[in-house]
Amino acid sequence: MKLLLSGMLAGYILASSILSMTTGTPRMPAISRETLHLVGYSSKMKIPNVVCINSRYLSSEGGWVKRSVNYMFPIDKPWRGKSSTVEVKWEPYAVLLHMKTSYDVSRDLQTKSQYVVRNYDDNSLVLSDLNEVSSCSLWVTKEYLDKIPETTNRTFYHLCPDPVYTPFDENCYVNK
Repeated sequence: MKLLLSGMLAGYILASSILSMTTGTPRMPAISRETLHLVGYSSKMKIPNVVCINSRYLSSEGGWVKRSVNYMFPIDKPWRGKSSTVEVKWEPYAVLLHMKTSYDVSRDLQTKSQYVVRNYDDNSLVLSDLNEVSSCSLWVTKEYLDKIPETTNRTFYHLCPDPVYTPFDENCYVNK
């Protein structure tokens, strides 16, 4: 009888742990180790002559996550790339994502110091400007470049006026 109960208890614990792993809180991509790719933005945020924007995890210290921001200027062949370091901070369940950038990144990409987190899951993220809700950006991990999660896509499409999706460009990877 004790063997049966301990077997049932072990089965319950295993089932509970699997269930909690599949329904747990998603991890915030901006502070994860995943590379993020900009795949969409509000049309008024279009930055001429800047393409292939992505962000890679570098390190973490004191609550801030250091990420590289990489982007290309497709003016000449081969494309000219630029990389700089940014720092992001997000408290669990907070509405705001905080960012520290260099002058160059701020100038080139028109970054802000705070963004409203509109939606996120393990592999995607929708951010908007704190002061202008209509300025949004959509970021995904590499696995989701071709298939944006439905909830994230719906949030981006409905909250961001005149959304623009950036097409995947092989040159982003060829010219590195």
